[in-house]
Amino acid sequence: MDDLFEQLEKRIYAVLQAHERLQTMNQHLRHDKSMIAEDHEQLLMKHKNAVMQIEKMVARLKSIEGLS
Repeated sequence: MDDLFEQLEKRIYAVLQAHERLQTMNQHLRHDKSMIAEDHEQLLMKHKNAVMQIEKMVARLKSIEGLS
């Protein structure tokens, strides 16, 4: 009977360790996901700014072309 309890105790301990590892991994993944989302937003803003600058340059070139 003592062997059965020892085996059960070992299994419970192993499950608790696995739970802690998974919980830590989940926290890291959530943090990484948050960082990726922030990077994505920054890249979108940079892309929008680049598009606006290109559109302004094209408009300037067209106006210069029209003056010639």
